[in-house]
Amino acid sequence: MKVAARRAAETFDREAGPFGRRIVIYGAGGLGQRVLAGLRDNQLDAVAFADRNPASWSRKPGGISVLSPEEAVRRFGSDAVFVIAVWNPVLSGGIAQIAESLKALGCLRVVPFVWLFWKFPHTFLPYYLWDLPANLLNTADEVRRNLDLFHGVRSRNEYLRQVELRLTGDFACLTPADQDSQYFPSRVFRPRADECFVDCGAFDGDSMLAYADWTGGRFQKAIAFEADPENFASLNRTVENDGRLRGRVRTVQEAVGLKRGIVKFAASGMGNAAVSASGTVSVQCSPLDEALLDEHPTYIKMDIEGAEIDALTGAAATLERRRPTLAICAYHLQDHLWKVPARMHELMPDSRLLLRPHRADGFDLVCYAVPPQGREFYPSMEDSD
Repeated sequence: MKVAARRAAETFDREAGPFGRRIVIYGAGGLGQRVLAGLRDNQLDAVAFADRNPASWSRKPGGISVLSPEEAVRRFGSDAVFVIAVWNPVLSGGIAQIAESLKALGCLRVVPFVWLFWKFPHTFLPYYLWDLPANLLNTADEVRRNLDLFHGVRSRNEYLRQVELRLTGDFACLTPADQDSQYFPSRVFRPRADECFVDCGAFDGDSMLAYADWTGGRFQKAIAFEADPENFASLNRTVENDGRLRGRVRTVQEAVGLKRGIVKFAASGMGNAAVSASGTVSVQCSPLDEALLDEHPTYIKMDIEGAEIDALTGAAATLERRRPTLAICAYHLQDHLWKVPARMHELMPDSRLLLRPHRADGFDLVCYAVPPQGREFYPSMEDSD
């Protein structure tokens, strides 16, 4: 434990070397500006932003110039540390590739934002799956035990790589993202003719379109939950504008969770909209056991920004009665990597658990639970997993 605490406290300083107080932030977007604010909270600052987007070069967020990566390295590559503050759901590349490109330009010191967050945990953490490594090690027995929940070598190896990422902040330990469709891994199992899909966190309807693609438009129905008002309007437009979905999808402007009630919601009109104590919008929250009482769901997906475990618990009776396939995100909090699969196993103990990374850098990690009856696997599933 002491080793982990020391690693978290010292990694940024060790890798930054003598440049630890002369910082270039790579990425002038939301995360980069979060890094700048956090630095200033800790009596540090940045000498510049670097960003590949030419549209950002005329801006000065926080009064700091935004330079092209080439110009930033020319000016500061030999005497500043570049903190990569770009963490987006991309299919390939990601932070390891950005680091290599900066080094190829001549940058001497490059670190991911994670190591800076570890240095100042009270300022930056927790942040999605990022938290102090010592917190993971405090539950080491549980983390090790849950490895055996997964079906197949591929899923178990992915779990171990994700544990390593949370312990080291080294993005190079990850393998490329799975190229199969997120939530609908067509190379693993087939859709059912009577598919009734429940989309929790339907956003703007992107996953509903993927569902229509996966089934070839041959499905019984779908129910889509989205609490964010702007996203809900976009979801309805998506459903209305697609002939495969129109008239067969019921949209519900509610959050899903443990129990029925009014909750605060941080409505952003983006994919990160979430139930939050600091939210400015009040929305209805319902457990799936109530919302789906008269439904026969065959497939339930959850991407609800950290509320997945409560929502699973609120669906316990439905899962026992209907035995649907599950696709549950497991990356919104550090411990969701092991706690989400554990809860899925408790609720559906005879199901196969599969783990798939659908984006680079730890984004869009999905745990699938597939019951032994009612879902046809592709013949290659055993080999591929």
